[in-house]
Amino acid sequence: MADKDNAESESGVPAAQDPAREVARAAASSRPVRKPSSTETTDGKKDHATPKQRTGGTARTRKRTTPAAFVRESAGELRKVVWPTATQLRQYFVVVLVFVLLVILYVSSLDLLFGWGLLQIFG
Repeated sequence: MADKDNAESESGVPAAQDPAREVARAAASSRPVRKPSSTETTDGKKDHATPKQRTGGTARTRKRTTPAAFVRESAGELRKVVWPTATQLRQYFVVVLVFVLLVILYVSSLDLLFGWGLLQIFG
């Protein structure tokens, strides 16, 4: 019986020269091989059982925060805040004020336009 590599393929081309077989052989040799983890022995088995996950039904006990601890933690978080300078505060105030005035102008003009339109239709 002839060797697999020396046998002819269906197209009559020797297997050693068949590009499809060469591609398949190259793909098979380039597949990643699973390496055993450090917890596995040489025969592929682990030496201990995998710990079970907690089920959703068991509630974890959480320690309640006291009011004093809450105030301490809040003060600590407020120390991390980057507060704006006086100049930045004035700039932000002006930007917000201008934006609010533009929104007031837009909504007021829509109100006047729809009011005028309704008076023309039903008036």
